[in-house]
Amino acid sequence: MHDDTGSDADRPPYQMVIPIPLSRIRIRFLAFAVLAVGCALSGASAWLTLTLMLTCIAIPLAVAASGGKELVHALFLVPPKR
Repeated sequence: MHDDTGSDADRPPYQMVIPIPLSRIRIRFLAFAVLAVGCALSGASAWLTLTLMLTCIAIPLAVAASGGKELVHALFLVPPKR
């Protein structure tokens, strides 16, 4: 078989692009966290509180899956190590 794709040197380096700005993800993460705490303190239904808490866990996991450790640090505003 012959590979017509060319050498790997011809391809641009891989770069992760997130379609939603990280600041928007950060705001939504904060909103879900505030809602989860509010539901827990106000005595809302357990299903609603659990759903909001699981969403708060899922957001950093989704960011990590799409962009790695650097984006998770950026999500939590952790400065990079030198």
